[in-house]
Parts: sequence; structure tokens; C-alpha cells
Amino acid sequence: MEVRPGFKPDELKARYDVEAISEDDWHSYSGRRTATIVNEHLAISKAKSRLLLNAGAGVHQIGVPPWEEVAVDLFVTPMRAHRRTVCASIEDLPFPPNQFGAVVCVGEVLGYCDPGRAIAEFGRVIEPRGVLVCDFGNSRSIRHWLTPTHRRAADLTTDIYNGSPERIWVYDGNYVRSLLAAAGFEIVRILGTHTWSALSRKIGATSGTAVRWQRRLDWMPFPTAWADIITIVASRSEAGPELSRTASSSPSYSQRGNRAMTQPGSRA
Repeated sequence: MEVRPGFKPDELKARYDVEAISEDDWHSYSGRRTATIVNEHLAISKAKSRLLLNAGAGVHQIGVPPWEEVAVDLFVTPMRAHRRTVCASIEDLPFPPNQFGAVVCVGEVLGYCDPGRAIAEFGRVIEPRGVLVCDFGNSRSIRHWLTPTHRRAADLTTDIYNGSPERIWVYDGNYVRSLLAAAGFEIVRILGTHTWSALSRKIGATSGTAVRWQRRLDWMPFPTAWADIITIVASRSEAGPELSRTASSSPSYSQRGNRAMTQPGSRA
């Protein structure tokens, strides 16, 4: 099994080759918010294919009718929870071009792989005007201020997951946008998750306390650029990568507030 530098295959297997995962408060909050985003954009998609690729699925199912989910993961055990499964790397997908109407890669899966190779594969297997929803840890997060990680294109960091330290790669949003453009995607919407909670953790709050502050202050705008997790909704361009590179020059996420989001009108 080939894994990204910074990870040991045995460690990943012990953590993720399982039948069930109990999420902590931090990841439960982000998971619910991400599920809302995914469901919203799948519901309004006009893609011809109703095949949905759940890339790096683990034990998590999407289950949005009439989409027919195909789950892909490195490990066999979590695939038992799914009906249609393929055990493979998202960096080398065993599917023909233009197979899927939607690709969902969330739960910060890109933090465990080469994002350039994975996003290029998403661009290959998704049909024109198909929708991609992906997320990643943000190197511009307020949690990384005054640290070497801040604003790096990519950096290997250590976070806490269910009370234990876990390594994960974080990325600068502009770097990920460039990868999406190169793969033929146009940005539709950019959102931030864990804003006030990221600030709370920066000043010393525990994850649980930080999530409680997030819920209390969620109504108050907070710059998306400083969020801990960035979610991007993108559409596969019919004209290919060149059009998407032009589209990528539109205002970046750093110019939008957490509540002042772009509208999904350009999305198929």
C-alpha cells in the first residue's frame, strides 16, 4: 500500500481499517456541516449520470436518492458498510473517463494523499458539468497563525482525533484552487468550517469547549480564509482545463466572509 510521506501504513490501517468510527465533538460538528453542503448540492445537480463516487469513503455513507453511490477506500473492512465498493487508491481510480455525475471527497481525505494526483483523477472520471465536493485542512487557519505552517502550500501537522495525536497534511486554498483549475474544474462555492472554534483552540480551549463556542457564535460572520477546514464545491468544465484556469482568477475565498458565499447558479 502506497501512502503519503509522513504516514506509516500500519498506523493508518489500525485507525481506519475498521467497521465503525466514533467521532469526537470537533469532527462530529464538521461532519454534520459537510453533510449539509453535500446534500444541498447533490439535490440541485443536473448531471446526466446518477453515479456518485464517494472517494475515501471509510465507513461513511452518503445515501442521497436518486444517486447511486460507489464507495472507494484503501481498506477492505469499512467497505462492508457499503453496497457497491471498490478497494483502491483515489490517486489511481479504476474507472473509465466521464463515469460519474458527482464526486465527494470529504472528511479531510485529501490530507492523507497527494492532492494533485487525486484531483486529477476526479477530473478524469467525472462527466462535464458534474459536481465535485471536497474539503481539506487549511494552512491559513487562525490556529496556525504565528507557526511555520501558516500559509504554506502544504505542510504536515499534528492534530488531535478522538483524544489521540494524528498527523495530517494541510494546504493553502490557493494551491488547491490551482490543482482544481488544472484538472478542469470551475469553482462554484467556497465555505469555511470551524471558525470561532479555531480561534478558541488557538487561545487554549479544548476541542469540546471550542465547539460549544462555535455553536453559540455561528450566526456571526467570520472570514472564511481563517477557517480550519475549507470545503470547495466545483463543477467540471465542458471546455476543459483552459476555461477553468480563467475561472480560477475570480475572487478567492480569502475575499469572502463565512456567510457571504457565492451562489450556486453557475453549477450544473
